[in-house]
Amino acid sequence: MKKIFENLIPYKNSILVALFLMTSATVCDLMLPTIMSDIVDKGIYLSDIEFIKRNCLYMFIVALIGLVTVILGRRYTSRIVAGFCCDLRRMVFAKVSTMTFGEMNELGTAALITRSTHDTETLGWIASILCSNVITIPVLFIGGVVLSFRKDVLLSMILLLFVPIVFAVVILIGRKIEPLWRIADEFIDKQNDIMRERLRGIRVIRAFDKEEHEHERISDATWKMAMNIIKSNVSMGVISPLALFLLNFSVVLIVYIGAVRMENGVSAVSAGDIFAVIQYVTLVMTSIINAAFVIVMIPHAKVAAGRIGEVISAKGIDDTIAEEEINFSGRIVFDNVTFKYDGATEPAVSNISFSVEPGQKISVIGGTGSGKSTLVSLMLCFRMPTEGKVVYDGRSTETLSHKTVRRNISCVLQNSAIYSGTIKDNILMGKPGATDEDIFEAAEIAEFGDFIRTLDNGLDHELNQSGKNLSGGQKQRLSIARAVIKNAPIYIFDDSFSALDFLTESKLRTKLSQKAKGKTQIIITQRVTSAMNSDMILVMDNGKLVDSGKHSELLERCKIYQEIYASQTGGAK
Repeated sequence: MKKIFENLIPYKNSILVALFLMTSATVCDLMLPTIMSDIVDKGIYLSDIEFIKRNCLYMFIVALIGLVTVILGRRYTSRIVAGFCCDLRRMVFAKVSTMTFGEMNELGTAALITRSTHDTETLGWIASILCSNVITIPVLFIGGVVLSFRKDVLLSMILLLFVPIVFAVVILIGRKIEPLWRIADEFIDKQNDIMRERLRGIRVIRAFDKEEHEHERISDATWKMAMNIIKSNVSMGVISPLALFLLNFSVVLIVYIGAVRMENGVSAVSAGDIFAVIQYVTLVMTSIINAAFVIVMIPHAKVAAGRIGEVISAKGIDDTIAEEEINFSGRIVFDNVTFKYDGATEPAVSNISFSVEPGQKISVIGGTGSGKSTLVSLMLCFRMPTEGKVVYDGRSTETLSHKTVRRNISCVLQNSAIYSGTIKDNILMGKPGATDEDIFEAAEIAEFGDFIRTLDNGLDHELNQSGKNLSGGQKQRLSIARAVIKNAPIYIFDDSFSALDFLTESKLRTKLSQKAKGKTQIIITQRVTSAMNSDMILVMDNGKLVDSGKHSELLERCKIYQEIYASQTGGAK
């Protein structure tokens, strides 16, 4: 929690200004009862109209100063909190961008969303308190007690009798609600997770008539979250009525005891003194209530800080090797590579060995779950081999910076990543600073140029998030254009032609072969037509490399390749 709130250090000057302004407003609040007491005792009691008018003017000026300072203080506080929350979200985003796949899977996407929204807002509320109430509460409490004692000691002692009661209740409630908030936040994560599953799989849910089951899941998570939040809020709700009851009870006692003392002439207490003490009691009790809510919310803040701390303290990708300005020739070697996912009982790929020479076009073919995309992850250093090694130009990926490897590779992943912005913005991600001519050339190679020409804005056509206003084939072609514009020695296409019709794919592959001539191409595919013209085809099955060779060779000897070929062509050679 301390580490997280260190992000407030850059705002220390603004915090000091906010604290000064809020303190000034609090001092103004403390001055008002004394002025009012003088009006009652020296003005109204003595019928001195001029004194009343003069002090009413003072009272108005003090109240106006208090109003202006509290508005300015709140404005500074709002800016500080907004900046703090922005910095916190930026930290979370930056850390998430460097987390390993294992860390991502352990926390889950839903939990990461909650940490960057709900938990950040909770800490922002605490930051607001630190910028305002952290000074106004003690000033209000101490100032109210001291000034009330100046008016009358006995009446002020009544106030101090009730303060320990309120704080005892607050401490008990704080201990009770901390686990409630933790459980509630866990079920908020679960809610987000279920909602994401539902939105992404809505067609499957409807197709298998699982609407009722999904409703039960979300209802159960919502109910448990709501019950824990309700219990914590009910517990917190005890504070206000208890404090108000004690406040009103103390006011009654002050009025009664003060009236008795005035009637009996026991002391020099006046009506104005009683009035001032009552107001000071109200101010002090207000500070106690504010302090109580701060104390009660601290457990919630600790939970939120702990959850964000889990993200920030994640080790992330260990890439301590310095980036090198080297260009690969395109030679890739897999030397007896085995990789096993965390928690898996069997390796995803086992004992994979093959070599790719510069300029070769290699296709990897196999069924779903055969390990094709795992090979891509290993090539891109998204994951490191459990056994064996991946070698570029004689150097193992263990000795190369991840940035060095990825700078030499241009890749289209299995799921097309399209971002909100223009078509031009998306293609430029492959080569920042590229000219419009370069962009159109890449689009033409990807068979995306005709589509761009049909748009009124051309390259400046706005795309929705995730490319919602594009078809599946258009998304793939845009992703291919982004990859093609980057001049890299190695190109990897991970099942990136699956949404294209055969004619479009044939044209695209012809243009791509010309563009990538002399470059190494790795094509991950399930289509025989995408693989048959490659220099070498690797056949994967159940995480193993069962055979490799040219199309004609595999048709003669590889049973799995024969089955794939027959299922897609009807067996015609």
